This record gives sequence, structure tokens and C-alpha cells, in this order.
Amino acid sequence: MKDDELRKLYTIEAFLDYGDLPKNFREGWSPSFGLHFEEMGIGEDEKAHAYISLNGKLKKTKCEFIENKRLALNFRNYIEPKLRKRYPSINLNLRTVKSSELDYRRKKALEEAKLNSVKLIELLQ
Repeated sequence: MKDDELRKLYTIEAFLDYGDLPKNFREGWSPSFGLHFEEMGIGEDEKAHAYISLNGKLKKTKCEFIENKRLALNFRNYIEPKLRKRYPSINLNLRTVKSSELDYRRKKALEEAKLNSVKLIELLQ
């Protein structure tokens, strides 16, 4: 996929206070020990970064590709009130995908974006 085609793909990212993050998203969390190894130097007002999945939940790593900007804006407006109830400090940002986020998904990114757009159209109607 060429870099000029990247401008056509969008993703939604979230920024929220570290204290509002779910426990399994925090640094030092493990399934067997919980938050036992959590970093002590992280302040409550520090911002954390996450992506938004197609079902409106937070994701740690893999961003979702959306082909149409208007559809992405409608989806962001649809999920923002629901996420704000759960995470009061959340800020959602719509932006174009960076080439570093494509990594191994570069060849199938456009196909994935088209499939995601179909899913979002069904969700929003």
C-alpha cells in the first residue's frame, strides 16, 4: 500500500487519565499477580493512550482501519457518550493512519478498512 493511499484510512484513538484505565491495561499488570508489579512513578493525572475497537471498547495495541472519514466521525459521535460514562476523562481523536501502524498489515489494510466500513454501516443504522 502506498503512502498516498494511507491518507484515505482513518483510526480512532483515545486519551484518558491513567487512573481511569481498566486494571488489565495498566503497566505491570499480569493475570496471575494482578497489579502487584505496578509502576510507582505514574501519576494519576498522566494520560494513557488506547485505540477504539469496532464494538466501542478500548484496545491496547492494534488500531482499526476505517475507509471513510464521515463514517468514522459518525462512529466516534455514536460511541463517545457511552465511553464518557465509563471513563469520564476520555478524549477521542480521529486521525489518519501512520505507516508505522501498518507493519505486517500493509497489504491487507484497504480490504480490512472496507470490511470495517460495512460493519460500521450496519451498526449505525
